[in-house]
Amino acid sequence: MLTPHSPRSNRPRSPLAEGTLGVTLLELMIVIVMIGILAAIAMSRLDWKRYQADAAGRGAMAELASAQRLALSLQANILISFPDSLRMKLVEDADNNGNLNGTERTRYYVLDNNFRFGKATAPDLPSPETATTFTTMTFHRDGSADKSATLYLHGPGSDPNCIHCRAVAINRATGRVVWYTYASGAWKRAN
Repeated sequence: MLTPHSPRSNRPRSPLAEGTLGVTLLELMIVIVMIGILAAIAMSRLDWKRYQADAAGRGAMAELASAQRLALSLQANILISFPDSLRMKLVEDADNNGNLNGTERTRYYVLDNNFRFGKATAPDLPSPETATTFTTMTFHRDGSADKSATLYLHGPGSDPNCIHCRAVAINRATGRVVWYTYASGAWKRAN
């Protein structure tokens, strides 16, 4: 019998030698393959376009809400326009004259994943929201907007049921921005 002080005990001892059971490489590979199969099944059932549409709606709403807060903090009007169906243009109108001067900051918000601004096949939002789409609008320095309006977004490709359509509504008096989803066949407030 070996004692802890015998010459053969100088060898490093493996924790498995103490009777602890381990996992073989084959067992580990089987578990990894099973996780991969379950992940593939779950991934095939996800509607990625819906998540992308929600992200586009939230992003447009956040950008408009940020523009409204910026108008309040800078005490300057923020002019919003749409040069094309992919971009929203925001101008900090420092002198509040309604025009872009060379010294005023301009930035663009671009939709991701080929989403576009526009109504496409989306029905109008139900009342009390205003169904009027807009091409330009202004957030005033007091936080209000120059009009109540709705901004529509739609996904790429054919979407006859408009399940990937989203809408962002702006309240004129308060400048409050809310977004809606049409995924269930009717407009539903999302925030």
